[in-house]
Amino acid sequence: MTKIQIPYGSIQIDLDIEAEQLDIEEGSRNENNTKDSTVVRQALRNPIGTKQLREIVKMKEQGRIVIVVDDQTRAAPTEKMLDGLTEEIGEEHRDRITLLVACGTHEAPAEADLQRILGKYFDYYNIKIHDCDARDLVHVGTTKRGTPVLLNRDYVDACVKILTGDITLHYYAGFGGGRKSILPGISSREAIKRNHALLVDEHAVTANIKTNPVHLDMSEAASFAPPDFVLNTIADSYGNLVDAYAGELSSVFLKGAGVAEDMFCLETDGLFDVLIVSTGGFPKDRNLYQATKAIQNCYTALVPGGKLILVAECRDGIGDRYFEEWMDKYRSFESAEAAIKTDFVLGGHKAYYMRKTMERVRLSIVSELDSNTLTRWGLSPYTSVAEAIEGEIGYSKLDDAGAGIKNKLKIGILRNGLDTLLVPG
Repeated sequence: MTKIQIPYGSIQIDLDIEAEQLDIEEGSRNENNTKDSTVVRQALRNPIGTKQLREIVKMKEQGRIVIVVDDQTRAAPTEKMLDGLTEEIGEEHRDRITLLVACGTHEAPAEADLQRILGKYFDYYNIKIHDCDARDLVHVGTTKRGTPVLLNRDYVDACVKILTGDITLHYYAGFGGGRKSILPGISSREAIKRNHALLVDEHAVTANIKTNPVHLDMSEAASFAPPDFVLNTIADSYGNLVDAYAGELSSVFLKGAGVAEDMFCLETDGLFDVLIVSTGGFPKDRNLYQATKAIQNCYTALVPGGKLILVAECRDGIGDRYFEEWMDKYRSFESAEAAIKTDFVLGGHKAYYMRKTMERVRLSIVSELDSNTLTRWGLSPYTSVAEAIEGEIGYSKLDDAGAGIKNKLKIGILRNGLDTLLVPG
């Protein structure tokens, strides 16, 4: 039997099951994080396509410095990046700096979230939270695909604009990081809605940026108010920084995306009958809205009619009221697809993806979510992984001789589904 620990919220659950472990090989947890600061400093000292940040700041000695940081739904090593940026910019410029939290359309972070994200910088710098419905957003242009780009005024008016974030897989933008800090990060609700409506295109898929209209639209939007400097990181599922890249937006993003593709894409030996998939634990599984990304990364590695068991605590519930409303309203993929094409609603797109997945596979969820809600949606709810394995897998297949009961299902276990793309071989 294979003994595996699978992340669930803030804990690890022990599994004893005959299965193939699909995680990409990684190093062990780096408790001291001694490598992290070195990686960030090296990136800042060797920027791609720009001068060093300290030179840029010196050239622009007056005006605000805005550093855009990820919100509570991301696992970016923000405090570690701020360590390097603070050192690079210099203590003498502290009063010029504002940290702008890029929420997109997400709920504003609570104080506890900010303390977790920013660490010692929570009380050190001025902090502002982006509001996608703010009345003072600045129109900076309209993309070729018709997205009206309205951005946060603090960012647009800044003398020095800096983006931070992590480069990860993204199920319709190709990859996170880079331009995503601007759109959707600090854009208007309408801009985000128009951009995300492009996700119905067949090229808007994980790890594709060459022909991906969502990515191309985001990149064009970012070009209307480009940052002076970008710092992006790549981390493994333990949170260890693998590498960091700094400098010009496009150069940093393309470099990081190439590395991320090599890191996070895993070719499988054929298709599976069953996949047990964890998002990677908290905060990646804080709500179902975020956790569904893991489903998109792996469901095509199942045989048609196969079973996917999502292990996601979802301590914050569903995570989006439109997602919930659409799952109630649109009970088939056909109806959800028609709705997303004619009346795109942010949050509704999650229902579109969920229904698309359910067209191919049987989906069950181990979580703290309301079981009645999940059952109403056609999902199978469980409160423990052991219960899900018994309920979904069981021992239903006889051996060839018919002399006894034997499980012949091909089963895979994925511990970090949010950051692993399964590519059927």
